[in-house]
Amino acid sequence: MSSDNDYDIFDYKSSQDSFEIDYQIDLFEHRQCLKSRKSKQKLKKSSCPISLKALKSQRNLVKINCINDKITRKAEQKPFRYDRFPNRSKIFECDEKFYEESTCLSNSISTDSSKQSICNQSNVSSNPSKTFEAEALKSFSNFRRHFYHINHQKIKSSLQDQSGIDITDIRLAPVNESVQKDFMKRLNENTSYFPNLVYHGTKLNNIESILRYGFLIPNQAHPSNSEAPIIISVNGRSFGNGIYSSHSAVYSLSYINTTNTLLVCAAIPKRNGNGKIERSHGNILVLSHVSQIIPLFLLDFKYLYSSHMNYPCFNEEKQLKIHKKNEIKKSVIISRKYLRKVLNYMNDEVRQNNRYQVRSYEFCN
Repeated sequence: MSSDNDYDIFDYKSSQDSFEIDYQIDLFEHRQCLKSRKSKQKLKKSSCPISLKALKSQRNLVKINCINDKITRKAEQKPFRYDRFPNRSKIFECDEKFYEESTCLSNSISTDSSKQSICNQSNVSSNPSKTFEAEALKSFSNFRRHFYHINHQKIKSSLQDQSGIDITDIRLAPVNESVQKDFMKRLNENTSYFPNLVYHGTKLNNIESILRYGFLIPNQAHPSNSEAPIIISVNGRSFGNGIYSSHSAVYSLSYINTTNTLLVCAAIPKRNGNGKIERSHGNILVLSHVSQIIPLFLLDFKYLYSSHMNYPCFNEEKQLKIHKKNEIKKSVIISRKYLRKVLNYMNDEVRQNNRYQVRSYEFCN
């Protein structure tokens, strides 16, 4: 800092008194100090300087971005990560199908809120005998709709315990009419208990056979359909011969091969006098007759992580095209009449001698 003596070299003559000049300087410094205090208070109130044009044009943005730091915002309510039955679940093909059927019957106007009615219903009686309606026994379509109406939440949450798997769709299984009739006949004979929800995992090629002929017992012919093939057991018979299914969808995933489709089935297990299910071993349920189980839905899923490979889901149209191509590639059957002519022509010695003549060459010495 320079002292007052340094400025003595400048000659400055003023008409005012030196005391008055000092007084004016003191007033100026005092006013500047007051102005600086006011400006600091204004800066604290508004965190960002904004022009009048910005205030008029974008009021909402200014209000949000220029909130005082001391004011804390309210925390937004986050969804519970382990909520098994969220308020707004996915709408799959079955939901839309059954919703359309219900609207056709009731002639009501379709809305988004009413479409969620199937997905969000959870008040279902725990007693299976009470949940059986008389309309469900009239036809297979009515039974399937009623079965989905009761078990749709369990089906949608069946793979939530398995991390890295997402259900992409739940479709109606195109089951053959003969399989439907056999199951409905047994269902009408056993109306005291509601059918159980079970799952079945298998190969992609086996799904078409199951939908056409139903589930088959290994090494046994079908009791009513002579066209059904006789299959061989692949995964063993640790609990005896029969049709193996599982109460757990995660357990059935271990038996899936070359497909991302799981069969969702209804089973009518045999019970003893006390009503206890026979041939039930933990997650495994073994059925002794082909009419005791039927596939109702096709559950399509996908793996979210690269550690598991995703395979194509079952598609009936694609499978039919593949079978048509295989039929075209089959070898042509030749009749014996023409085959004999060909063989005689090939074994003709005169023809062979004329075709392949032995030529000798004489070398001159």
